[in-house]
Amino acid sequence: MVEIDWTGEDVRALRAAMRRSRYEFARLVGVTPRTVVLWENGRTNRMHAASQRLLDRVLSEADPVVVARFERAVTASRGTGFDLADTYSALDTETQLGRDIGLDKEVEDDDVRRRELLACIGVGLTGPAADLVAGEPEKMLATLDAGSISERRLELFEHSVEALGKQVVRVPPHELLATTLEQFRTVRGTLGQRQATHHQVRLVRTAGRLANVVGEILFNEGHLGQARMWYGTAIHAAQDIGDRYSEDIAMAGLAYLPTYSDKPKEVLNLLGGRLDQNPAHGPAAAWLWGIAARAHARLNNADQFARCIERSGRALENIDPEELTVGIFSYRPEKLAFYQAIGYADLGRAAETANAAARALARYDPKETTEPALVRLEHATALLSSGEIDEACSVATQAITSHHTYIGLTVTKRARQFDAALTGFRGRAVAEWRQHARSVIESTRTKA
Repeated sequence: MVEIDWTGEDVRALRAAMRRSRYEFARLVGVTPRTVVLWENGRTNRMHAASQRLLDRVLSEADPVVVARFERAVTASRGTGFDLADTYSALDTETQLGRDIGLDKEVEDDDVRRRELLACIGVGLTGPAADLVAGEPEKMLATLDAGSISERRLELFEHSVEALGKQVVRVPPHELLATTLEQFRTVRGTLGQRQATHHQVRLVRTAGRLANVVGEILFNEGHLGQARMWYGTAIHAAQDIGDRYSEDIAMAGLAYLPTYSDKPKEVLNLLGGRLDQNPAHGPAAAWLWGIAARAHARLNNADQFARCIERSGRALENIDPEELTVGIFSYRPEKLAFYQAIGYADLGRAAETANAAARALARYDPKETTEPALVRLEHATALLSSGEIDEACSVATQAITSHHTYIGLTVTKRARQFDAALTGFRGRAVAEWRQHARSVIESTRTKA
């Protein structure tokens, strides 16, 4: 059987295949004839799930000959531009006669409405009460149909935001800003219409995740105030539907702002309430513990750093690989190793920094635009601490010159820190680093 995402054209095709008048078809479906008129004339944007289920039931119970006739009409219409008007020749004699003498399509329905009102009078209902009894069911169905989003379109929104969450770490993020904002506006506008509850929840989740992508882009561009607003929107959307995972992911994004503003205490204040709840499983929980570990290392709290890193690693145990996706909606083992490298570097433990950096680089997709470069800069810092100046400069230069690297806020800030650590050093490798890093460092000062 063909898959039907019911439209007015499909309803007309089914009624024609069944050779029923509009009145007969309405009785069979369990709606009023005027509702059938609304469906067939396309006066609703998209049929509500309840309406579609009624039509699905009628189709599933139809005679195989009717089903075959319906499928031929729908397939021909979609594949070749077939005119469904040809199919109406199969309608019963009464309906065809009405057309032959020039009756408007809705005359029949007006006649049915009069019959229904007379029936109401027969049971003691008159005036407004009779009108309500006869008219309200169809108006309710029309209200349900108006603004209802199709499953197919909703899935398209969801797949799109997941793709954007992956792309934002693989292409220069600003290239996605216009697309993401346009998607957000469309989803927000759809939310402004009345939707089925289960669709409303999914739309809110999608809008929140789109806000998260915008926050990520703005953060990388150095627009921290606006990024904060978008991350906050993502958090609020997740809280509105009780989506703890998306809320934690958005909170991890928000924690980037004090992390890269060198405010580790602010990071811990932001995450403290959530971590007090002891989130213990999943990529989002692991990410929150990892960010807290970085903040503790920055404050030289070695024991707390080790504890949070251990909790981050434990939260990733026994996770379905499908949950460990590339992009900003998950947290993978390579990111954990990256955070270990950052923490060890802040704690002055060069050998452990180098080992963690090597583990991270072995796992990272080289097409990612930012984090592999940051790992290399941490590795370069560890080499510098060990006195391997030329190798440190070589690794750092590679980090900022790779054609995959996006020179955003995080990379420029880390490059500037490495350059400051080179103060007083001379040599060919140092000069080569500074030649490549000059424009990066100057852009950092401009944004600062």
